[in-house]
Order: sequence, then structure tokens, then C-alpha cells
Amino acid sequence: MKKIIYLSLLLFISCSSKDNKLIDKQHLTFKQINSNLILGRTDALMKKDSLLFLASHGTDSLLFVVNLIDGSFVEKCQKGQGPNEYLSIDNFGNVSNLLGFYDRHLRSYNNILFDDKTKDITFKKSIKLDSAYYHVVPTAFDYFVGIGPYRKGLFKTINLNGKVMGTFFEQPYRDADERKTPELARAMAYQGRLTTSPDGKRMAHAIFMSQIISFYKLAPHDVDLIKSCADDYPEYQPELGQDSYASAMKRSNKLGYMDVFATKQYVYALLSGRSTEEYALSAFLGNRILVYTWEGELVKELVSDIDLQAICVSSDDKTLYAVGLFDNYELVIADL
Repeated sequence: MKKIIYLSLLLFISCSSKDNKLIDKQHLTFKQINSNLILGRTDALMKKDSLLFLASHGTDSLLFVVNLIDGSFVEKCQKGQGPNEYLSIDNFGNVSNLLGFYDRHLRSYNNILFDDKTKDITFKKSIKLDSAYYHVVPTAFDYFVGIGPYRKGLFKTINLNGKVMGTFFEQPYRDADERKTPELARAMAYQGRLTTSPDGKRMAHAIFMSQIISFYKLAPHDVDLIKSCADDYPEYQPELGQDSYASAMKRSNKLGYMDVFATKQYVYALLSGRSTEEYALSAFLGNRILVYTWEGELVKELVSDIDLQAICVSSDDKTLYAVGLFDNYELVIADL
């Protein structure tokens, strides 16, 4: 297993969505799936067969499960610290049609189980992690990949016992001066989201605070960069104490990707491109979805008629599900 592999600056400016290349632009019109489903902040969506899973806050449960055939829904995954309770759903994982989620507060990756006879959905704490992570995703191999507040490295690979196996790459940087900033501070400034291909052999990493997205090939003992695309870098002030760490972000920064979702063919990245200085809380939404191949080629831009918070795409790339803002946050659908 390789340990830390350092990336040159050239890798982070290898492509840009602002390049003078004509791409297909498609305008999307969304309609509501169930107006009775009132949602709080939604962190992630995932589809399995005719069911759509929403990791949404604001109730005593953490999960809404929506039947896409009739629009009905149930609440699942009780919030709490009991033996069958959970504290958060920070991201979903879906490799080889096996569904799960990561709970950063419990430091656990958990399986979502389906009973074919009773149609019941249950949960099982699968792996207890020995470190803190922002997101953790499964792969096709005997390890998970996590991102978090590390003193060194961008990713960690985690074995099936929750132990760290290796550390890969380093945090992004604009130039040689920023590279001198401790990686722990950069880890706070460049927080992002992970998604994997359905077969678990590819991974994309989309940065939240700036428009940077990278594509990786996964192997049994390696993580290899395919391509990294950077349109901008954030301005921030590192604040590192003996027992604390933070990076104070400038309000004029244009935010990056609010969500990212992958199918076999494409990676869909929901872009904000807005600053909190100008848009306030609306900066944490987006109405543009950039569509990339797994080789990192930008092939299409989807433009929504409403602001979106989280997205999910059907396996045939024909339907997009999202949590979008009408009068309230609602579950919506559009044809691709």
C-alpha cells in the first residue's frame, strides 16, 4: 500500500469548467412527488429499486423512505443513542446494490437490510471506526475510503475492522505559499463529499467550499488519480490552536459543490457558485448540475428551474430526483 503521494499544482489545474469548450446545456423542469412530505435539511439521497431514501433532519427519525410508485412514505432509523438508534446519516453508500450509511457521531458504517418477504427495512451497525471522518464510502475491495480532519493526507483507506490502512495524496493548495499552510487547516478549508461508482471501482471527490472536483480509480491496494478539475480556490484564515483547529472562510468566496452523485456512466455535481456575502443562506443551494464522465470530462450542464439541496439519479441516467425549494423543501423529479 502506498503511503502519502503528493500531487503537484499542475494536477489541480488540469481542467476547468470555464474552458472554451462547447458543452450541451439542458434546462430541467421539476414537479413535486409528494407535497405532504415536509422536509428539513437533507444531506443525501439514494435510490434502490422503487424506493428513494432521504437523509433528512427535523424529526425523531433520520430517514424518509419514499415509494416512488404511489408516493407514500415512512419514517425510519430512530434518532438516539440506544442499541438500535443512530445520531446522523452523513452519506449513503451503494456498492454492488448493497446499501449503507455513515454516522459520523457514532463513528460507524451501517448496513441497510431488506426483508424480501415482509418488505421491512432494518439497520445493522457494521463497522466501528477508530478515527473521526467527514464522509466514509465503501468500495469493491476490502476497504472503505474516508475524508476528515487529518494532519497529513487527503484520504485514508480503512479496513473491515475500522482501522486505518493507508494515507493518500495531500490537501489541495492554490500555490507554493498555500502549500506551506498546515494540512489540518487546509482540511477544514477544503471539506468535500465522496461518491463511488455502483461497482465500487471508481470514486469522485467534490469540494464544498470551492469548485474543485477530482476523479479516482480504486484498486485492491491503491488509489490512483485520473483527473482533477479546479476553477477556483477559497480565501481563508487558518486558526490552529493547541487543542483546536479551524479555517475562517471569507464570505466573498464562491461555494463549490453542494452534493455529488454517481451512476455507472456519469458523475453529477450540484454546483452553488454563490457567495454567502451576496446570497446569504441561498448560497448553500444550487441550480446548476455539472455532468462529468468517469475520465473527468465535462459533457453536460443541467440547469434547474428551482434551487436544489441534494440530488440522486436513476441507474439509466434518465431521471433526476432532488430535494428542491418551492414554498418549502420538497421531494421533486425531472426527466433527463
